[in-house]
This record gives sequence, structure tokens and C-alpha cells, in this order.
Amino acid sequence: MQSNSETERANPMDTDRIFQLIDNILPFEACLYYEVLPLSINGSRLLLGMVDLEDTAALDYVRRLLGYMKCSLVPKQIDATTHRSVLTSYLNHTHSSAEQKASVSPPKPEAKHPSPPMAGGSSTHRGQSAVVLNRLGQLVNKPSPPPKPPTLPQPPKLPPPHPDAEVPVLEISAAHLDSPLEVLASLPPKQLLQELLGRVLTGGIGRLYFERQAEYGRILWSQDGVVQSVLDRLDLSLFQSVINELKRLTHLPLLPVEKPRQIEIERRYQGADLLLRLRVMPSDHGEDATLQVLRGAALKFYQQQQLVTLSRDALRLAQQLQRKVDELHKQAGNHPKLLEDQPLEALPALDQLLKQVDRQLDVLRHLETKD
Repeated sequence: MQSNSETERANPMDTDRIFQLIDNILPFEACLYYEVLPLSINGSRLLLGMVDLEDTAALDYVRRLLGYMKCSLVPKQIDATTHRSVLTSYLNHTHSSAEQKASVSPPKPEAKHPSPPMAGGSSTHRGQSAVVLNRLGQLVNKPSPPPKPPTLPQPPKLPPPHPDAEVPVLEISAAHLDSPLEVLASLPPKQLLQELLGRVLTGGIGRLYFERQAEYGRILWSQDGVVQSVLDRLDLSLFQSVINELKRLTHLPLLPVEKPRQIEIERRYQGADLLLRLRVMPSDHGEDATLQVLRGAALKFYQQQQLVTLSRDALRLAQQLQRKVDELHKQAGNHPKLLEDQPLEALPALDQLLKQVDRQLDVLRHLETKD
């Protein structure tokens, strides 16, 4: 009988298929929290990779989700190393395909179904929002800015890091959390968004889905893996105005999108860090949108992967710089009289830049050793 690792080598995982299933069937946060992976789907049967086949909470959560989708479950054991490797590859894949060099964090394709609460949540609150999206799209990457001239201004001194002061606080004023849906439908767009945010921020990772029909709009939100409520048959002007309020919150242009756009902003809410991920997509009748709130262990894992990616990028660029300086050194050594006739204008700025980088590395080393 083959061992689990031998079986996996004989039948290598189709990571592209797994990534699609994470996007459309079982979201990243649930995969991370419950240590599961959607390996393949055949008709209405999902092959589910599990680190622990005896994890009844994971089985219950996924069965509840798949029951909502009219899908059955076939568990298969995988090892923890494979599980984490695939999730890391998923994040690297989404970063490389949808990197956005802006003032916000790089976007990542969003899972489109229920997601479990993470840090600090009890097992009775595992599971989150359930929204099914059938549209996939790529982000529009902005072109890189033109290179700066070689003579750089002297870099300023780095201020000490104060992460808490840099992250804006998300202010929510929800006065109708216990009111019937009819009350919400009568609210103006800005207040309606406040009420919706108040609901998805009650715990764990929440999600809102905005679906536009030909004659009306619909807004869904969910918690603990099941849809909690649906605002149906909303006037289209109110529906679009709420989406526009979300665009304002995340600093997206108010013009209708022509291609799927995704943006993320960091906020603090009730003393906890969270990430708001808005995805807006063109549809047959206008715009659809999803809003996901990422926090706890899922947010921590995502941020760790960002640091890993940034550190690798920094190392790659540093190696490129070293090769260029080596070329410069050899060229100057072969033709020393050229420097006597015309000194290198970029050398002082380069020296200052390297000193600033060294100061930044000192800060990073200090943060690594800090308790």
C-alpha cells in the first residue's frame, strides 16, 4: 500500500485547478483556518485535501458550505507541509498576476464564498460569509513611472516607525442593527453602508455581495458560513449609490469600471487591525461588487507573505545594483583618466542612498530582535 507522500508524488497536485477552486468554491481563509484544500471537483463531488481527517469541525464547516451549494464531499489526507506550500504558492501567484504599485497594499484575488473567523474566535464561531461569484477577472496594472534622473536629492532621515498612528481608524455608526430589513431599504446610501459594515464587522471575516439585476439590485451578507439576510429589490439608484460610497471609502474612481478592479485598504476597528478588500466587476446590467473584511490569523498570514515577497524583491534588486556597481567599478578601473576629466555625478547621490538603505536595514534588524 502506498504512503500518503508516495501517492502525492505519483499524482501531483494541479495547482492551477486548486487556485481556481480557492477562488470559487472554498476561500483562502477557510483553507488556512481548517487546514484543508479543494483538490478537484467532478460534477457535484469535491475532493477535499485535509491535514487531519478527524477534524470534525472542518468537516462540518465544509459540508455545510457544500450543502448550500448542492455539492458532496470526498475527503483525502494531505500533509501539513504540502498544505502550507500550496497556500503560499497561491498568494505568490495572485501577487504576481495582480500586483498594484499604489498607496494601498497589493491586491489579491478574493475568495468568493464563506470564510471562517480567525484569531481569537472560538470553535463555535468558525465559518464566515457565503457569496458565490461566477466572474473572474484580472486587475488593470498601471504602467511603471519613467526612471528618475541619476542625480538624486539627498534622502531625508527616516522617522521612527509608528504603525498604529499610520493606520486610519474605521468609524462605524450603525443605529439599526436590530431593525427589520424594510428600515434599511429606506435609509440614504451613506447610512445604509454604515449599517451593512456594522453587520459584517460583528465578528470574524465578513463579506458583502452586491448583485445588480436588470430592474433592481440585491445585497447579501453572511456570517458563520450561511447567508444571514438579503436586501432584495433595491432601487437601482440606491444600489449604485451604496457601491459609490464603497468606492469613496477605498479611493476608487466613481466612474463605472470596464474591467474587474480590486483594491485593499488597511484600517483599525475597535483596536484591531483589519483589511477591507473591495472588488468591483462589470456585469450585464452595470456593476457588481464584493467587500471582504480580513482580520485575525488570515490577515497575519497574508501580511507575512507580503513581507516575504517584498524581502525577495528587495534582495533581487540589491543583487542587480551590486552587479551594476561591479560593472561601474571595472569600467572605471580600466579607464581611470575618464573620471579625472568627468567625475561621476551620480556617485554622491548613490552613496547617500546606500546610507539610507543601511539605516533602514538597522531598523528592520531592530524590529526582528524586539520582544
